[in-house]
Amino acid sequence: MSRTLAGGEQDEAMQSLMNDIVKGVRAKLVEPVINENKKLAGLLAELHGRDQQEFREIKARMDRLEEAVQATPLLLLAAIKEAVNQAGTDVKP
Repeated sequence: MSRTLAGGEQDEAMQSLMNDIVKGVRAKLVEPVINENKKLAGLLAELHGRDQQEFREIKARMDRLEEAVQATPLLLLAAIKEAVNQAGTDVKP
């Protein structure tokens, strides 16, 4: 471009260069970042799903553990009652 461009031609040339720059930036910088973000979002969604499943499993285990803990005093009382009953049968009046 060694020759001098007229006002309208210069504007068109600048517009064309700007369009090329924007296309290049989009193709080289923006689109790879967007694609990587989409990939990461998919991975995060997958991890979130796994976490939710694990939380459900942990909650079910905690519920079973709570039931077992609540049943333990009954088992102890039943064992004590049985021990008392058996101890009482060995005594002769």
